[in-house]
Amino acid sequence: MEKRTKTGGRIAGTPNKTPSETKELLRTILGKEVEKLGVMLAKLEPLERVNAIAKLLPYIIPKQIQQDISVITNETMTPEQREARIEELKKRLE
Repeated sequence: MEKRTKTGGRIAGTPNKTPSETKELLRTILGKEVEKLGVMLAKLEPLERVNAIAKLLPYIIPKQIQQDISVITNETMTPEQREARIEELKKRLE
């Protein structure tokens, strides 16, 4: 397959205008809607209000991620594991 020479289009590294223009438009629209949010929530029934707020929370507060951390100490390592770990750490120091 022949390699074609690029003709026209954006210069390499130039940002695409469409996504930035779209994002700015969405920011403007959402900014106006956020101003009305308190009034809209106040008009809802209590259960609907709680559901609406619950749906909005992930966009405001980051989700918590459960992390399991297991600690391996010299006492819980087998001699083979200990040797492998020592070698791994020696390689990092090189």
